[in-house]
Amino acid sequence: MKPQISRRDALRAAGSLPLLLAAGAAGASGASGEDETLAFATAEAERLSAPLQTLRGRLPAELAGTLWRNGPAEHDRFGHRYGHWFDGDGMMQAFRFDGAAVTHRARILDTPKRRRETEAGRRMLPAFGSMPPDPADTRGPDDMNAANTSVVVHAGRHMALWEGGSALEFDPQTLDAEGFVAWRKDIAGAPFSAHPKVEADGTMWNIGYVPVPRPMLILYRIDPKGRLAKVNVLPMAPLGLTHDFVVTERRLVVLLTPFVLDLEKFASGHTPILDAHVWRPELGVRVLVVDKDSLEVERRHELPPGFHFHHGNGWEEADGTIRLDLCQAPDPSFVTRDFRNVMQGDTRIRSAHPVYRRAVLRSDGRAEYEHGGSVAADFPRIDPRRLGRRHEMTFALAGVEEPRGWPLRRVVRFAPGEADGWAWPRHRIPEEHVFVPRGPGEGEGWLLGPFLDLERRASGLAVFEAQRLADGPVWEGILPYPLPLGLHGTFAPA
Repeated sequence: MKPQISRRDALRAAGSLPLLLAAGAAGASGASGEDETLAFATAEAERLSAPLQTLRGRLPAELAGTLWRNGPAEHDRFGHRYGHWFDGDGMMQAFRFDGAAVTHRARILDTPKRRRETEAGRRMLPAFGSMPPDPADTRGPDDMNAANTSVVVHAGRHMALWEGGSALEFDPQTLDAEGFVAWRKDIAGAPFSAHPKVEADGTMWNIGYVPVPRPMLILYRIDPKGRLAKVNVLPMAPLGLTHDFVVTERRLVVLLTPFVLDLEKFASGHTPILDAHVWRPELGVRVLVVDKDSLEVERRHELPPGFHFHHGNGWEEADGTIRLDLCQAPDPSFVTRDFRNVMQGDTRIRSAHPVYRRAVLRSDGRAEYEHGGSVAADFPRIDPRRLGRRHEMTFALAGVEEPRGWPLRRVVRFAPGEADGWAWPRHRIPEEHVFVPRGPGEGEGWLLGPFLDLERRASGLAVFEAQRLADGPVWEGILPYPLPLGLHGTFAPA
């Protein structure tokens, strides 16, 4: 007999997806990682502001604009500590470059969810991996929206992204939360993923997934002026965490991992959304190839099982073959186990982390992995000017041969026949690096890399020449305070 799920529980589930953030760490580690607990401490204040002091090098004079970053930063409140890295209230950060200096401002986003808990004086709303002792009633997914995963700047709007509900617009000057974006009244509050893709003409594509009461995948096309051009809903069961997707010139590609919601586990109403998921490798990775014009599925493929959060890029060839990059682990243990343990002070990452690999989807229905790496890698980024077209370079964080402590210690550039990278010193934990174009050729530009310095107990930022990573940073700056590890970001030119 199928379990019955109430409307209240369905809304709670749809909203408890502070989903996946951006995975970022796993692999074997033998270090105790006591100092690394700083990476998962609550931010020192609700608001932070300071210039970065130069540690070494010279800031490129032509680098002007803002690096926006987001991530869970309020892990502890009212005597309650969240039990998973992905649960904390989001902190929006702005690193502003003016060609001569860099300044930093940050603020915990005062979402409706956070304001409701402030008024109550307690943690009261479910999260991705945590359930409070006495959860409050919810009216819809955005009641639980932590706005803690990513950020996008599009058509004059600055939006903090979660995954269980709406994008949250914020003021780029004050960092005040201004309200949820409703693309259309009938889909207000529908999930809007943390990895929208913006093409050169300004068109933005995105996905969203609703696991209950009827599992479905939502596809969005937003025009260059920020208006909803088309939306489609695809029934899709079983369904689970779906964090990212790929855009090619004519199609969208969505890879559904076999980490899916178990309705019986969820029906109790007392289980965090993460704990209601089960690993079903027999499902394989189901691949949907979607026509951009109709937003309907054109063809389907199946790949061997694996779990991933992030893609790099994809492109189509003349015969209809699609090649795409992803960072894939054998199973989701780094999310279900290791990212819980870090909140309790155990930063030893024991599970297998994703590795960088390429999938090939052929027009006759065949699909396979073309090649795969052996070293941990995640947070892939490309030159955004190559989105949906054949690319030669992918930038990522990667592991080291003998990891101790946090495993993603290198910034690398994957390119045919080349090996280029730089190892961060052991006392620093790097975060996602963002590419900023400069010259006309692919990969001509900079990589901006935030980091946490455990020795100084402070956060900083490094600038690399993207095609000369082995030379190390051309500039490094440091703040007078530490920041919790964040997730995703974007650069907006001045």
